Amino acid sequence: MIDLIYLYGFLLGVITGLYYFFGLWLTVKKVPSSANPKRLLALSFIARLLPTLIIMLIAARQNPGLFLTLLPGFFLVRFVMTRKIGRCKEPLHAAQS
Repeated sequence: MIDLIYLYGFLLGVITGLYYFFGLWLTVKKVPSSANPKRLLALSFIARLLPTLIIMLIAARQNPGLFLTLLPGFFLVRFVMTRKIGRCKEPLHAAQS
């Protein structure tokens, strides 16, 4: 049973990482066409950070081992997404003039 808790923690970290970093990616794509990019960035940051911190806080209070297995899943998503998005051929920003 204890091994399943750590598996759940890792999967929770992957899901949390997907939420956070996919939301960041969507925000970065929308900034150039946004009428108010500062507000978009601020609202996106809050919408991504609050649920992520709440999930991590609940995991840490439930079981420190759960939290410690959540972190590798979270950062694995970051590693994979930066490698995958780093290979994109389309520019994410307007060309310099």
